[in-house]
Amino acid sequence: MRLYSNHEPRTHASVNKRTRVYKKMMVLLVGASICQLSLAASTGQESALPKQHQEQQVTPQQRIAALSYKAQDIKQPKAQRIQALRELANYPSQNALVAVVRSLQDSEPEVREAAIVGAAPYSIEHRWRLIEPLLTDNEARVRITAATNLVRDFSNLNKKQQQILEKPVAELITDLQADTDPSSQLLLADVYRWHQEWKKADDIYQTLVKEQPNNPEIWLSLADNYRAQEKDRIAVETLTKGITLNPNNAPLHYSKSLALVRLDDKKNAAFEIEQAAEMAEDNSYYWYLTGVLQENYDLQKSIRSFEQAYLISGAPEQLYAVCDIYVRHNNPKTDQCLSELAKVAPKSVIDGLKKR
Repeated sequence: MRLYSNHEPRTHASVNKRTRVYKKMMVLLVGASICQLSLAASTGQESALPKQHQEQQVTPQQRIAALSYKAQDIKQPKAQRIQALRELANYPSQNALVAVVRSLQDSEPEVREAAIVGAAPYSIEHRWRLIEPLLTDNEARVRITAATNLVRDFSNLNKKQQQILEKPVAELITDLQADTDPSSQLLLADVYRWHQEWKKADDIYQTLVKEQPNNPEIWLSLADNYRAQEKDRIAVETLTKGITLNPNNAPLHYSKSLALVRLDDKKNAAFEIEQAAEMAEDNSYYWYLTGVLQENYDLQKSIRSFEQAYLISGAPEQLYAVCDIYVRHNNPKTDQCLSELAKVAPKSVIDGLKKR
């Protein structure tokens, strides 16, 4: 059984240079201290939204808040807490991260395992610090889930981290090899891919795609195996086949968009990521990337997409993205946006935007 979707958001350097700037803003605004996040959760504090924005769309924020509360409430049935943590993997946000951090230290191994799943969408820097201690957990399932979470970023780890991960990954592979069901075999192929064993991964993917051509996860993984080997044209062809069979699958459109960016076909990439955002609806990251890619083709659509990303997540770095595009295009709401950002950002960030 697959533990979680492994097709986490991954930006490509050529999407836009501003992506790197936004990541730096994330460190300044939300990544400095896990303790700050915990304090925000304990006081019920969230990023403020303009009143008119709150009236337009509050459902995603409410859902994130409800799931985060349920995940941390020890009075809730364990099964419901586990389900809430797993669902939070689809809603990366400040509240969700607080719930994950606390649940990783829970006394129940099933809850710790679910919290590892919930941590999936966050950066490897955060995940390594949070999850690495669980690689030596007393419970085998927790160790295996932790290894599954971290090995997908094996190429982004330093040599020491990779060495620490080798033993848990070997345990994971042994566990998966003993299970011949298609879901476990797909995860085994993914582990080989993450571990940079491309041929072993391809052998399994090719078998599975023939047996389950309507399974989008296989197409995504097969395309990722080509991407990892810098075979982006083959990856696009693979994803196109997958979309033909699964036209309403948002991750397939998202993955194709990034492959097209790597081929410098940004216009078609913008179309594909917009398709993904509209299908997923409440995935803030898809809307953010739509804003990035649409700016050169449809400015108003770009602005609306950045705004939608912030409305969904309430994340400071996405508010920064909204203010950035407002400033650069003299939007009449610039002052209002900067005033809102000033509540969570250092003065240097605000001053930097004003100088643009």
